Amino acid sequence: MRYDEITDLLHGGDYNVEQWLNKPEVLEEDIRLMKKAGVNVVTLGVFSWASLEIEENVYTFEWLDQVMDSMYKNGIYVILATPSGGKPPWMIRKYPKIMRTNKERKRLLYGERENQCNSNKDFRRMVKGIDEKLAKRYGNHPALIMWHISNEMYGQCHCNDCQENFRLWLKKKYKTLEKLNEEYWSKFWSHTYKDWSELESPAPHGETGVHGLALDYNRFYSDLSIDFLQKEIDAVRKYNPKIPVTSNMFHLNCGINYSRLAEILDVISWDSYPHWHCGGDKNSEWENALESSFRFDYCRSLKQQPFLLMESTPSTTNNFPVSKLKRPGMHKLSSLQAIACGSDSVQYFQWRQSRGAYEKFHGAVLTHNGSEDTRVFKEVAEVGETLKTLSYLKNADTDSQVAVIYDWENLRALEEQKNLRRQNKGFEEIIREHYEALIKNYVSVDVIDQLADFSGYRLVIAPMLYLFMPGTHEKIREFIATGGTFVMTFYSGLVNENDLAYECFPPYSLNDVFGVKSEEIDCICDDEYNVFTYHGKSYKASFYCDLLQPMEAEILSVYEADFYQGKPALTCKNYKKGKAYYLACRGEKEFLYDFYQELIEANGIRRIVKTDFVKDIMIKERKVGAERYAFVMNFSTESREIENLTLGKYNFAVKKLEVDAR
Repeated sequence: MRYDEITDLLHGGDYNVEQWLNKPEVLEEDIRLMKKAGVNVVTLGVFSWASLEIEENVYTFEWLDQVMDSMYKNGIYVILATPSGGKPPWMIRKYPKIMRTNKERKRLLYGERENQCNSNKDFRRMVKGIDEKLAKRYGNHPALIMWHISNEMYGQCHCNDCQENFRLWLKKKYKTLEKLNEEYWSKFWSHTYKDWSELESPAPHGETGVHGLALDYNRFYSDLSIDFLQKEIDAVRKYNPKIPVTSNMFHLNCGINYSRLAEILDVISWDSYPHWHCGGDKNSEWENALESSFRFDYCRSLKQQPFLLMESTPSTTNNFPVSKLKRPGMHKLSSLQAIACGSDSVQYFQWRQSRGAYEKFHGAVLTHNGSEDTRVFKEVAEVGETLKTLSYLKNADTDSQVAVIYDWENLRALEEQKNLRRQNKGFEEIIREHYEALIKNYVSVDVIDQLADFSGYRLVIAPMLYLFMPGTHEKIREFIATGGTFVMTFYSGLVNENDLAYECFPPYSLNDVFGVKSEEIDCICDDEYNVFTYHGKSYKASFYCDLLQPMEAEILSVYEADFYQGKPALTCKNYKKGKAYYLACRGEKEFLYDFYQELIEANGIRRIVKTDFVKDIMIKERKVGAERYAFVMNFSTESREIENLTLGKYNFAVKKLEVDAR
């Protein structure tokens, strides 16, 4: 069956059956237990290369034939992986240059995973070979619904091949050294390049001072990794182009621009491992739930369609400083949170726990005892039953009128800049604070990059948009001019796409739109804060404070301390049909909640429920045609009441909403 024809939500996960080939009875027992747990999909082959190709061009597919056929006969779908994430030892013995070279210019020894050089031609050739073999053999197998391309791609290589490819990438981008030197401002410290061969990727014992170079190497390696994955996609599509492809994302700061990666994928998938039950408040999981929600909304927003939760754990991980078990009820709640945020699946790493090596104690549906008589198996089976009752949500939409900008290019540039704080710059934290204020106001939120289309939103928020990509300022101007409300914060519009400072007052080319000029920014020590008052309430300003020169903007609040007492802390300007707000400081969470509540009402933005925030209660929405469904989730160990519902510890409810035309 084709993936787009499946009417059920998917439930299953990674099945590393090759680890049990010496025990053929395991497959039969696993299928029995999968059906009992409501599992309808497995991911095969993620790390199976050594079992599929025992030496170069010597293949052993018979075991996978049996597993694929068995799954189909038992009504279980298969997501089949390409095995490029893990390499067999024979390959590196024969082609040692496949291994990655680190920033210190030392080539890695064999070991670990996802540590190859993505430039290496031998590796690319062998990946293409195994991928095409898999595609030819299984591309039309009736169990196959999707290709899983590689696994959690991340990191960089700095070998000679990558250096040469980087120089080619730079030539294509800049055309001439004169243009490159201009954009890198390379006369500083007398770093003017006279030959392309002089360009080298950043290194701790080499170049660390040219920020444009560092930003470009991040871009180059992201592009190289995406090209690597594209070549895999081309290979698996050779024999059946109708099978969709995905590649599991796992960390927002892994080194790949996911917005660009999304362009070559049919379905977004995400590996989610929150650090449940480890935080300051032992009675609340709100902070972990918020972080998960942000990442899920980001995944959903990448293609404006449902994504897949590709990996999660039903019990524990093995890679946190303290790896706690999920408490009773948390597995079901965290699984349903993914569905609430736009996932069409709940899947696990892994089905059966490995007996040895790095992840032998990572959580699994079946532990080493292989028994179904466990708390975890029973909770997984309960999730399976619940997903069957929610099958009407397959392919459901999420209708957001608000977006927060979380931009990969901007974040890479902020990491390099030597201003503000050297450590704990807080920019990702600050973005999530704005997101949290919206979530607490119970509205649906998209998380987008600055190149996304703004036109479908009523409110767009850009915290610390330090770097403007080409066209960004025109998009912001057009969005506001045509009736949108835009919130820009401190430290925005300072540099161009190559981290070259604009020769003007920030925000670049938008002073007339926002009616202010940013003259300076003050970094405040951790034990300090300023104060501003808005609508009669006083709030703290911490971390960063822009010092603004007002032009034509209305001053809504001012600083009340320090030498810039009386300068604007919050302004607003009516620009044509829309409104441009400038928040000059990092306001505390209470302010952001109050401020966005006001903007939500002023812009007629539809709230999922019309009630004030109830502590620990998260509400998300999915839409099926004209019908809307709210997921009301309690991330507390205490009962909570909201909207005529009483939710116990780690509990949830799905509520059909009245039609609201807004």
